[in-house]
Amino acid sequence: MSLTASRRSTLLLALSASLGLAACGGGGGDAGTPINSDPNGWNAVTALKTVDTVAGTGATADAGKPVTVTYTGWVYDVRNADTKGTKIDSNVGGTPYRFVIGSTAVIKGFDQGTQGMKAGGKRTVTMPASLAYGSAGSGAVPANAALVFDIELVAVDPNGWLGVTALKTEDIVVGSGTTADTGRTVTVTYTGWLYDARVAGTKGTQFDSNVGGAALSFKIGSGQVIPGFEQGVQGMRPGGKRTITIPAALAYGTNGQNSIPGGAALVFDVTVSSIN
Repeated sequence: MSLTASRRSTLLLALSASLGLAACGGGGGDAGTPINSDPNGWNAVTALKTVDTVAGTGATADAGKPVTVTYTGWVYDVRNADTKGTKIDSNVGGTPYRFVIGSTAVIKGFDQGTQGMKAGGKRTVTMPASLAYGSAGSGAVPANAALVFDIELVAVDPNGWLGVTALKTEDIVVGSGTTADTGRTVTVTYTGWLYDARVAGTKGTQFDSNVGGAALSFKIGSGQVIPGFEQGVQGMRPGGKRTITIPAALAYGTNGQNSIPGGAALVFDVTVSSIN
């Protein structure tokens, strides 16, 4: 049996009318459950919030001070009683993280949330996306996510870096011959450590050495090495050995670099092999 053109037209009109009713919720049908565009409640977190769970008793984490912390972070989720949703990171049970308060080494909310804590203290910090990873997100952190961190302030300036305020040199062996002056090219071997006042000789964690490898050559005054190293080598002679202690301001500053934390004072043992 075939449909006439008139019959097909009638069916199409009926189908069209039926779809129209469904689209606008007519005929008493269910219009569907509204979609919640912010299920975690991130939009409601508009300012930094801190709650101290343990009040510390040690030094205060003020701007410019190196601190070590342990932490665990979660994506904020208002549907959980403690607002701690998906865990994003933790160093609890591992190596405490070191950074300088007021630097750009961490997100703003973490930096601001740690300020004012005392060593030994524990704090829960809730931060809006604008003080975290913003609209871009990062790794396991979704775009526009508010975050929650539990932070324990382990210590303030545990290595004594703040006490190193000027360059210090100590000659172990005085060389002979040409002096390492501005414009001269010096060739050296060296070993570098993080300064640590708790250790005899103040040589803490070793971070670099070229002893047994290729020597380093650089021109005094060229800016090829950090200012403290360059200034510390000046005045040496071939065959000379010197220990140089460098404040963070003449090393890698408040942000650090690679394995050197922000705010770190450094110690180098340097031997000059030649000067041209």
